Amino acid sequence: MTSIVSDTAEAVDLCPEYNLYLKPIAKITVSVALPHLKTPGKSISNWEVMERLKSMVQPEQFSSLRISKSTMDFIRFEGEVENKSAVKRVLTKLDGKSIKLSGFTDILKIRAVENKADFPTRHDWDSFFRDAKDMNETVPGERPDTVHLEGLPCKWFSPKDGVPDRPSETVLRTVFQRFGKIRNVDIPMLDPYREEMTGKNFNTFSFGGHLNFEGYVQYQDHTGFVRAMDSLRGMKLMFKGDDGKAVACSIK
Repeated sequence: MTSIVSDTAEAVDLCPEYNLYLKPIAKITVSVALPHLKTPGKSISNWEVMERLKSMVQPEQFSSLRISKSTMDFIRFEGEVENKSAVKRVLTKLDGKSIKLSGFTDILKIRAVENKADFPTRHDWDSFFRDAKDMNETVPGERPDTVHLEGLPCKWFSPKDGVPDRPSETVLRTVFQRFGKIRNVDIPMLDPYREEMTGKNFNTFSFGGHLNFEGYVQYQDHTGFVRAMDSLRGMKLMFKGDDGKAVACSIK
C-alpha cells in the first residue's frame, strides 16, 4: 500500500536513475487508558478519542492514525507522521498527557512511544546461520548474503522502455547494487511454471493483475549484504516522479 509523501526532506538516494529513494519510517504507538464505566449502557467513542489525539498534536499532523487494539481497559493507536523530526514533537504533546471527554468525570491518561523497527538485526541472522547445522558458511546462499524483499511495487521496477507494471530483474539488480556486487537476483513471479509447481502465488497483492512482487538479491560477499540490511532498516521505499510528486510504501 502506497501513501502520498508531502515532505521529502529526509529522503536519501537509493537509485535516482529509477527515481527511487529511502525515507525514514516515523511511527508511534499511543495507548489511552480507559476508566471503569459505572453507568450501564454508557461507552467511550473510539472515534472521539482519535479526534482528540489529532487535535492535541496540532500543528503537527498524523499522516495516518488507526486503532490497533481496543479493550475495556485501553485503546491502542498506531500513528505515523510525515518525518522523523516530527516524532519527538508529537511525543511531547501526547506522552503523559490526559484527555477529558464530555459526559465523563474521569480523565483518560495517554502514553506515547516511538515504534521500534520490525526488522532483522545482525544478531538475528548471525545466530540463525550459526545454529543451522545443515548450513555451510563457505557456500553462497548458506550464509547471510541474500536479502528477501516483499511488497515492492511492480511499476517502480519495470524498465522505462519495457512492459509497464512488469518488474525486471535487471532493474532490481541496478537498484540494489549500490550496496555491493551482486551474485544473483530472482523475481519468482516472472516464472509462471514455478507458481504452478509450488502452488504458491508469488505476488503479495493482486487485483486485476500483479501490483506488488517479492524478490531476492544475493550479494557476492557478506559486506554488501550487511550494508543493504543496515540501509533498509527503519526505511520506506519512496518513488519520486518527474513532476516532483512522491509516494512511499513499506517493504519487508
